Amino acid sequence: MAESERHYIRDRTLEGQVSARKADRHGRRPSVTDEDMATLAKLLHAQDVPVPEIAQRLTISKGKNADKRPSVRTVYHLLGQE
Repeated sequence: MAESERHYIRDRTLEGQVSARKADRHGRRPSVTDEDMATLAKLLHAQDVPVPEIAQRLTISKGKNADKRPSVRTVYHLLGQE
């Protein structure tokens, strides 16, 4: 009985994943960065501005974190150094 229940749950989960893929839903968190932010971060980094200072200069423009600062780790990710 329990084994058939597990198979049923697994099948339903896989169906949901297929359906989400078709609808272009990935199950990831929404991105807080955009191309403008990445461009500015790369420009500042090329001018030898330290990454923590770059993070303080950038501002998130959309979502629930709008008007807040991205994390230092996010800036490293934008710069491709992670």
